[in-house]
Amino acid sequence: MGVTKREVAEQLGVAKQTVVNYIDKLGLAPEHVTRVGKTDVLDDFAVSALADALGKNVPPKPSAEDEPDQRDSVISALNARILDLKEQNDRLVSEIAELRASRERELGDLRNQLADANDRAARLADRVAGIAERQQAISALPWWRRSYFATKLLTSGSE
Repeated sequence: MGVTKREVAEQLGVAKQTVVNYIDKLGLAPEHVTRVGKTDVLDDFAVSALADALGKNVPPKPSAEDEPDQRDSVISALNARILDLKEQNDRLVSEIAELRASRERELGDLRNQLADANDRAARLADRVAGIAERQQAISALPWWRRSYFATKLLTSGSE
């Protein structure tokens, strides 16, 4: 069972003359093109070769009954895909919200730790300054009184 040149041209969306020219270019005429009366009939190999040469796919002939069912099935598949993508989007949004909340908690903990460390550093700096003042006071005394005042000053500041 074959297809005419005009039918091939309509299926591929080209002019009938283009089909004739490609039949000659590809050398399909003697083996794959049969003359029936005044009409040339091409076999499946010739149709496939022409479609490949023209860089087009041969569209299947849709039947009038199948077309609405195909549209409905495509629409149903697309709607299902949209629902899947919406669910995935919602899941990702909730994961991002959880990550942000976790990061905020972690950041708050780190800020508290930094404030505690700064407080300890300030207390230590005060103690070092107090010790330095006591050392200056000890060094200002004459040497024979230093030991007595050194023990008194250094022990009174250690708490």
